[in-house]
Amino acid sequence: MIFKNDATLMPSPLTREICRSFVEQHLFEPSQTAKPGEPGFVGIELEVFPYILDIKSEKGKRPVPLFGDQDSLMHALVHASEHIGGIAKYWHPDINLKGYNSQIERIAFPDGDRFLFEPGGQIEISTAPCRTMDTLQAHLSSKLAVLDAVTQQSNIRFAQFGTNPWFHVDEIGNQIHKPRYRALEKYFDDIGPYGKQMMLQTGSLHINLDLGNDHTIRIKRILAANLLVPFVTAIFAHSPVIEGKTTGHKSYRSFLWQHLDARRTGILPMQQLSKTLREENLIDTYMEFALKAPLMYISALGDQVLPLHYTMEYIMTHPIEGFSPDATFLANHFSLLFPEVRLKGYLELRSVDAPPAGWEMVPAIFYCGLLYSDQHLDQLLGMLLPLTSRIGDLYREATFGLASDEIFALSKDLVHLAIAGFSSLPDDFKKDNHTDQLITFFERFTRRRKTFADAYLETLSGK
Repeated sequence: MIFKNDATLMPSPLTREICRSFVEQHLFEPSQTAKPGEPGFVGIELEVFPYILDIKSEKGKRPVPLFGDQDSLMHALVHASEHIGGIAKYWHPDINLKGYNSQIERIAFPDGDRFLFEPGGQIEISTAPCRTMDTLQAHLSSKLAVLDAVTQQSNIRFAQFGTNPWFHVDEIGNQIHKPRYRALEKYFDDIGPYGKQMMLQTGSLHINLDLGNDHTIRIKRILAANLLVPFVTAIFAHSPVIEGKTTGHKSYRSFLWQHLDARRTGILPMQQLSKTLREENLIDTYMEFALKAPLMYISALGDQVLPLHYTMEYIMTHPIEGFSPDATFLANHFSLLFPEVRLKGYLELRSVDAPPAGWEMVPAIFYCGLLYSDQHLDQLLGMLLPLTSRIGDLYREATFGLASDEIFALSKDLVHLAIAGFSSLPDDFKKDNHTDQLITFFERFTRRRKTFADAYLETLSGK
């Protein structure tokens, strides 16, 4: 999802003041907003796993190469995309990329949607920002139809899970050999095994929403989105299996992220903001989070991985090999921060496992019902603010889905509140069938203390 931001960064020596200004002007200020009376724009980024049916394989499936000859996924995907105006966009020629100059970076469509690609070969469907839920559904459906066309024309299939349930990281491999991804892989490998699993074996559904025109609404939405993280993780858990093994978690994808790199992931500390609801507290919190995060990748240094004490704050006064960051470097650093609620001039909500086919709209409906209705947003904060000091503990418990009595009870209340909030939104933004989707989800899953993960495990056991 792309929101236009016309602000220009000027090269100048990096200072704390410049960092704070970047957060305030580029991340906290809305890059695009709805008209008065409209709830807000909404977009999604859905990641799917490609695979090939292979009856000769022990698993009955095998990974499909993203790039390569006519048997590659990219060849089939470009061909299918062309029928609805999709245009392949290539990486800019770069002497450091040599053999990869012709690799496709993305496929862009006339309606503003894009196909993007992750290192494990995952395809990301990134929709344009949409004014209504019907429009969002149409955008998503048209891109899923392209994947269906690939399946009809080849032996390539697509699956939606929070973790790849079949293939080991060594079977998949890093398929995007840009210096940025090589540096990320090395960086995470130095910390532990979870980084490579995250890059190659996870799939998510990001929901992108407006920050809002009013400063108070922005702060409330950001605060509420952070407090919702444990419950969203549990409600929409869909990653109980990886590499053919049951993990014991319902959202193993969330478990991976929680054990990845605490200095650039997780839930932002909300204690101070929850007491004051002041903009300066929010901006300072996000700035300090960025300053204390290690630097993962500097294009001027290629694949080089820096020691973990080389944070943004440290490098301001300790240049590396003659490299001193300026304001233009900030955008790259912030793009390598992965909090559960990421500010990008809009809200990028990152806690949902990729849901099963047919359920993709439900998490977006849920979030819109809670964050786009001011009345229900206030009710939501009333429910969750008392839990602020315990959100970290609840987040860890959420990887087990609705096993916690407290998470289960509150999750039921939250889905009820989301249904009421969504129903209150203007009729030109939503339709009754969207509300019905959330109600159906509640009756089939949350009310019965089940998640998508539970349903998948039942399928594996033959129930």
